[in-house]
Amino acid sequence: MIFADIRLPGVMDGIDLAREVRMRWPFLPVILTSGHPRDDQLPPRVDFMPKPWQPLNLLVAAKQACL
Repeated sequence: MIFADIRLPGVMDGIDLAREVRMRWPFLPVILTSGHPRDDQLPPRVDFMPKPWQPLNLLVAAKQACL
């Protein structure tokens, strides 16, 4: 499973990362998070968790993403 912020340092942001993961490993669950409003549309089958989140909420989201 990939869990990443939408805003990443460097050339690739979290949405670019999610797109790349979807192309290379289509069955790998991806959850993106951010404390900022989403401007871009997420790739298909990529979940989003707004910040702030609680650790238990992350565990529940991870379990659901892996089903």
